Amino acid sequence: MRTATKIFVVLFIMLEAVAALGMVVISVHGPAGLPIAAAVYFVAAASITSWAARRLGSPWHLGGVGLALLALTPAIVSVLSEAESRAYKRDVAATLIGNVRDEPILSDSGRPIGVRLSYTVTAPKRGYYGVLPSLDEREPSPKSDRRLGLSAARWTNDGSSVPIRFEARATHEMMVELYPPILFFGQKGRCVTASLLPPPLATAVNLAPLRVSISGTQYGNTYEGDTERLTRGSYDVAEMYRGVLDEGLPHCSTP
Repeated sequence: MRTATKIFVVLFIMLEAVAALGMVVISVHGPAGLPIAAAVYFVAAASITSWAARRLGSPWHLGGVGLALLALTPAIVSVLSEAESRAYKRDVAATLIGNVRDEPILSDSGRPIGVRLSYTVTAPKRGYYGVLPSLDEREPSPKSDRRLGLSAARWTNDGSSVPIRFEARATHEMMVELYPPILFFGQKGRCVTASLLPPPLATAVNLAPLRVSISGTQYGNTYEGDTERLTRGSYDVAEMYRGVLDEGLPHCSTP
């Protein structure tokens, strides 16, 4: 093996190692299978590079093989991303929601400050699922042209507030409390997040059903073809904001 060929072998194996390391790094926010794919890629690429150096001899031919192997890395990431996306969509489609109920949450003074949503979840596989709802107005608020909404703040799964694993094809009971996002539940109790104070609120009470969507499922996801889902009860989100603000809670302290 000529000296130039040996240099090319070392250079390309080093570049292949860097490419494999890059796949491991992006796996933090990318496909879960990338670390394994990176290890398989590096072993295979280094072996093919060494084999090509012995068989081809010419450093320029070896360079073509090395460049082709390096070009495989974005293709591997793309294929794994697509496979993971399809698997996720299958899980979403197979995660079933049923028996959805809603009721108002009242403050100590009897004013509405949130909505309690209960529903069952049947997951297709064993694992942890982020199946939390959100509630939004169907029409924008007349004073701000924004749709006000409620966010999940506290929840239980089968009565437990500690995250538990969903069992495959078993039905689990979720209970979620949704409040205006200005309300925060911390270790020291409740407080109001000043950075999320609402826009100007309409003064007139306007009761109407709210749109329901549940993450990790197709329930209420009109963008994916599901029908619009509404609460059985009628609520005024602006009134809930006022109810929270009128409780006199302290502002959340910043670290």
